[in-house]
Amino acid sequence: MNEELGTVQAALGARARLLQWADGGLVVDLLRAASGAGWLDLLTTPTTVEALAEAGGVSAERARRVVEVFVAAGVVRDGEGPAYVLTEEFAALNGAPAGVRLDDAIDMVTAARDRVRSALSPDVRRTWEQDALVVARNWGMLPAAATRAIFSMAYDAVPAYRDRLAAGGPLLDIGSGIGGALLTTLTMFPELRAVGVERAEDVVKELRERAEAAGVTSRLEIRCADAQEIDDEAAYEVAYWAQAFFPDDARAVTLEAARRALVPGGLLLVQELTPPAQDAPEARLHSALDALVADSRGVPPVRTAEELAAELRDGGFEDVEVTTTPIGRLVLGRRALD
Repeated sequence: MNEELGTVQAALGARARLLQWADGGLVVDLLRAASGAGWLDLLTTPTTVEALAEAGGVSAERARRVVEVFVAAGVVRDGEGPAYVLTEEFAALNGAPAGVRLDDAIDMVTAARDRVRSALSPDVRRTWEQDALVVARNWGMLPAAATRAIFSMAYDAVPAYRDRLAAGGPLLDIGSGIGGALLTTLTMFPELRAVGVERAEDVVKELRERAEAAGVTSRLEIRCADAQEIDDEAAYEVAYWAQAFFPDDARAVTLEAARRALVPGGLLLVQELTPPAQDAPEARLHSALDALVADSRGVPPVRTAEELAAELRDGGFEDVEVTTTPIGRLVLGRRALD
């Protein structure tokens, strides 16, 4: 009897954990629906349940239930009187002042779910193409004042790299995405000229549109090409490699192409995308899921700054240094003086 009771209790505990995991996904789905119904825009200012109900075409009671979920999740808070308003964090995400958009984040979550669902399907190939634009939009930022302030903190931590940007470069940007880093950097340094390399055609199309909007097209060449095929020789003072989005079988060749493209003494900068996993169970789960999704896309799990430094040394770079900045750790390497 005691053994059977223990088994039932264990099963109930597992079920409770499963439901807890599901709660986050349900909130994301509800956020997508609320965004589509225009609720989040309404909630940028104090809004009543009745006004939300009318906008969504649902009953006041249903609207109240949804609001209760959002209050519990920290999406909205009490406003003035019987009204509600987005919390500061979600107001910023919905407003996207620097291009970090709620809808893009939700699309990224959906794409990750699709990857996880196919993780045990042997017929599913590891391809990056199917959600390349979704990933690029999630990581891309607009060249706004806030973004420039963030990048300024990073560049101030690597003054040798910053000074070459200020002097006009040129810069080789490898894996440009939709240009969050590239376009921001170009707007920060008016003398800088750059070449951006990105192989996903739909991503390149959006990159071109964003470059036009940023007013930097006269100083930027965009190539729709595989970075492994870069054939420039000693042409760039500095290079940035978005290494986190490159598969294992392309990394060594890409790194060699970058080294060749730099002038002797030229500098290559890479970034540790996220810090190493913490010991908390939630952090370990997040890290493990990130690694699984990355593997299903054909790219490696997150690499630490120390691992990146070793990779640059193996690729023939000298004076490799890891620098801690207010926005994460950077790794800088130098092409040898021939």
